[in-house]
Amino acid sequence: FSLCGWSDWYAPVGASLGNAWRVGPDDNNWQGILINIDIMARLTNYSGPGGWNDPCLLLSSCTGLKDSDCPGGRRVTELQSRAQFSMWAVMAAPLLISGSVVHMSAADFETYSNAQVIAVSQDAAGKAGLRVLGDSLARNGSNVWSRPLADGSVALVFINAGQHAVDLTCDVACLVAAGLPAQGQLVFRDLWAPWRGEQLVEGGKIVASALAPQGGHWMLRVRRVASLEARAVAEDAGSGDAVVPP
Repeated sequence: FSLCGWSDWYAPVGASLGNAWRVGPDDNNWQGILINIDIMARLTNYSGPGGWNDPCLLLSSCTGLKDSDCPGGRRVTELQSRAQFSMWAVMAAPLLISGSVVHMSAADFETYSNAQVIAVSQDAAGKAGLRVLGDSLARNGSNVWSRPLADGSVALVFINAGQHAVDLTCDVACLVAAGLPAQGQLVFRDLWAPWRGEQLVEGGKIVASALAPQGGHWMLRVRRVASLEARAVAEDAGSGDAVVPP
């Protein structure tokens, strides 16, 4: 049972009323998406199996479609639509598409069918993500969000809502806040470019370089590994500070 009251007051009592509850305004555009993410940042503790904070619908980019095949109009770019999908997965938000599934662009289909991102969304632990770095996205900020997963790994999303490209660093303090160990070897996989394989994190930080303005993002799955496995990853794929691929 899904409740729609457009207010965050539902969150503390939502589980006694239904299975999902809208916590903010309709996200009719990119700014609306950012407002709802900011609201979700203070509601992490109220979401879990059987009851979920709902920050509204996923907005399709409609890239390459005729206007008649794009209900509601072109409200976000392809980059912003994919950034939203990444954030909804890490926040454990319901994945409800506002768009035509009959007339869906190839770009939107690729976004909404990414099995590794969906796996984060549907993770068995059912723990919601939290903001571990940054402040208001609706005020042109940048963030790092994390979500602990059932296998002990952690999903991270770096996102830039500002007017200019930024470098965004998740250092040791940020990684610890995300639930990752301060000691030991870490490897990560880019969930939007999984064919790159795993890469070793060195220097105690992950750096997202030159995140594009107004929707630049990077979604990773990070896990701790033993020294021998870390050495094998480094030999296979290289190591060093993580860098956002072009």
